[in-house]
Amino acid sequence: MTYVGSVVTKPLDVLADAFLADGPADGVDLSLFGQFAGSWLLDCTEYDLDGSSTVRRGEWHFGYALGGHATTDVWILPGVEHGVSVRFPDPSAGAGVWRSTWVGPGRRRVHTFLASRMGEEIVLDGDSLRWTFSDIETGSFRWRNEARQPDGGWRLYQTFDVWRRS
Repeated sequence: MTYVGSVVTKPLDVLADAFLADGPADGVDLSLFGQFAGSWLLDCTEYDLDGSSTVRRGEWHFGYALGGHATTDVWILPGVEHGVSVRFPDPSAGAGVWRSTWVGPGRRRVHTFLASRMGEEIVLDGDSLRWTFSDIETGSFRWRNEARQPDGGWRLYQTFDVWRRS
């Protein structure tokens, strides 16, 4: 337990308060990913090499972090993965460009991306991965995970059909 003034708080409450923010800091435009702030449900389809697929229900939670200078999200596929992203705009990387890092301890993976709006989509490009938010509406969107193949083409590994929790 931690004592703040005369209030007793739990250590995790202190950590959450230090990490999470109520919204963007003054003068910081976080709207690219901030538009997803809130809680969502998803159906994750994973595509196997043999052409079969598996669908699992999960959840995705978006918010603001690090003093309102970044967005963060956590997606959960029960029994498979809990992944967390931290994203922030980086004008030094180009106009409208964001940096994004995703950590997935369940599958022991870390991925870094540069992200930007491309037409109606948000595309995150990594060394060998491309993640895309598409069909973005107020209450739903789609997400896909593609990996670069040796021939330079892309192979679809996952899609998420996502809808806002009521």
